[in-house]
Amino acid sequence: MDIASSIQAVLEDAVLRLTRSLADETGIENLCLAGGVALNCVGNGRLLREGPFEEIWIQPAAGDAGGALGVAMSLWHRYLDKPRLSCETAGTWERRSASTAKTPRYADAMQGSYLGPRSTNDEVQAFLDRHGYPAKRFDGPALAEQVAALMADEKVIGLVQGRMEFGPRALGGRSIIGDARSTKMQSVMNLKIKFRESFRPFAPAVLRERVADWFDMDCESPYMLLVADVLPSRRLPAADDARALWGIERLNVPRSTVPAITHVDYSARVQTVRRETNPLYYDIIDAFYRRTGCPVIVNTSFNVRGEPIVCTPEDAFRCFMRTDMDALVLESFILVKSEQAPVVRDESWKTEFVLD
Repeated sequence: MDIASSIQAVLEDAVLRLTRSLADETGIENLCLAGGVALNCVGNGRLLREGPFEEIWIQPAAGDAGGALGVAMSLWHRYLDKPRLSCETAGTWERRSASTAKTPRYADAMQGSYLGPRSTNDEVQAFLDRHGYPAKRFDGPALAEQVAALMADEKVIGLVQGRMEFGPRALGGRSIIGDARSTKMQSVMNLKIKFRESFRPFAPAVLRERVADWFDMDCESPYMLLVADVLPSRRLPAADDARALWGIERLNVPRSTVPAITHVDYSARVQTVRRETNPLYYDIIDAFYRRTGCPVIVNTSFNVRGEPIVCTPEDAFRCFMRTDMDALVLESFILVKSEQAPVVRDESWKTEFVLD
């Protein structure tokens, strides 16, 4: 832990020095980041707080795979002499902002990073019928209300809706979600669903207009790449016997009213959610907020340790049945674990993904 903390501190100092020099030399007020280090959300949060820039934007697939976007754009502009496309002329955003004078600042041409494949309700229905899996369909607001009710009952939900996310973060398209207020949610998700160490933290997804009520930030963080502190007003006082704890032992001590997403230093890796970008995901969180008074939920990627994030309904159902998730959302359909036919729990698959 000491080594990891020291490396992180040195990295943050280096990033701050580099970007301050860049600002001095260029006079730029806003900064875009890409590359693997740009996935260091703790460093990004410090850069936003202490750096010289008004705003920073991090490419959501800011690793080697996402770096290919820069190559493609370079070829497009520099070698093929094609014009740059503003948000007003970039595909979906042109349609979304046709009624406004200009594109909102939060809008970007990556459309929230929901750039992957999706399944239609007809395709999901055919999948369910083919295998005889019992499910109920909910249309309109009823779907969000039903999912919110399950979460409020401390159920863990697998969520597959809309296009799959591009990049390493699950952003509501292929996510596992739960109640951030639950004191047991972090360990349950880690040990019984993700099959990984119990100390691994989870990230909050929060309604954009409510983020400043819970976290020390009031800006866009759609790609879960900025860390901010939980506000002091949301923290819980530490018990006297907890003050003497150190390291892993401190993790079991509730630190805020949303303990499932609060790190030991009271920070959290925040995803802000706007309805314009992901309507169903927003409506689920909003329904949970209206039901509980909390606009914050747990969001983690829909997979187990060592396995890729699920893509198709088949992927999702397999992961759903192999873990202790309580319900699965496939577009407009909800499958409840207790209603599914029992399956033979063949544990050999864990060896494939190095889970033993």
